[in-house]
Amino acid sequence: MNNAPVGVLGGTFDPVHNGHLRLAMEMATALEMAHVRLVPCARPPHRGAPTASPGQRAKWIRVAVSIEPRLRLDDRELLRDGPSYTVDTLASMRKEMPDTPLCLIMGRDVFAHLPKWHEWERIFDSAHIVLIDRPDIETQLHPDAQATLDARAVGNMRALHDSLCGLIYTYTPPPLAISASRIRELLANGESPRYLLPTAVLDDIMDAGVYMTCESHPATAANT
Repeated sequence: MNNAPVGVLGGTFDPVHNGHLRLAMEMATALEMAHVRLVPCARPPHRGAPTASPGQRAKWIRVAVSIEPRLRLDDRELLRDGPSYTVDTLASMRKEMPDTPLCLIMGRDVFAHLPKWHEWERIFDSAHIVLIDRPDIETQLHPDAQATLDARAVGNMRALHDSLCGLIYTYTPPPLAISASRIRELLANGESPRYLLPTAVLDDIMDAGVYMTCESHPATAANT
């Protein structure tokens, strides 16, 4: 087997920003993926509900990736009832792409708590994990997560092409410090997050008034 893998990058994307998009592009290029799917979560089991609606978040991703064929929106979690369990998402993708390696992309800080996820061990029945390691962030792994990393780690990204699932590959991307929480904070304070996210996405946020408080000043933020 030597098929180009498909990357899977999940999150609330509340809103999608250049940090998400740059990471997805980095994965597509560095790991020679066919494409990377951005999968917005409808009802995250481990955190509060997103501020923006599912429709808004899907729209922003669609706009953001419209000119890049290696990035795609996958809205299956938004269309599915119940909590958005990653294991179910990957299982449904595996049925659609039975001969294609799948790579779930996640940060080391997320992987640290993977054993708390719903049926987490079944993830490896459908996909590899690409572990994003940032040297400036120290993370203590759950003992079961550490044992899983020790047992499944590979040092060559070609292994992701040569098997369908079950491996963990660690990748350290160039630093790019952008967060959705910072963007929401700037908007709530009437300040501009321009250049932190695609212009078309920011323009739609401003038009819809998402994340704005009564103290915000949309006109000022939009024009700075």
